[in-house]
Amino acid sequence: TPNLSVLFAARAAGLLPLGFVGSIGEFSDTHKLREAAAHARRLGFAGALAIHPTQVSIFNEAFSPSAQELEWAHRVIVAENDAATRGLSAFSLNGRMVDPPVVRRAHEILALASDN
Repeated sequence: TPNLSVLFAARAAGLLPLGFVGSIGEFSDTHKLREAAAHARRLGFAGALAIHPTQVSIFNEAFSPSAQELEWAHRVIVAENDAATRGLSAFSLNGRMVDPPVVRRAHEILALASDN
């Protein structure tokens, strides 16, 4: 779909992709909008543009990092710093491999939180 093309192009260019798959015309259907925003975030969108004030809080909630995500990102960065002192670019954290793309994601999450 065109929206996914925007997502991929923005990510490839190092930009934050905004939008989601579907329509936001039914802004009064908050349940449907929450589902669409959550789906967009799972796909990799970083936010969406609101066409009505009632959408703002829904988008803020859907696209903001959760407390659990922030905690994970902090743990990754601490472990990354420790690994770097040992000359490692990939390491294990809680039994999972962490490599540069995962570290970038942790930095993105922390950056999003600091922007809010």
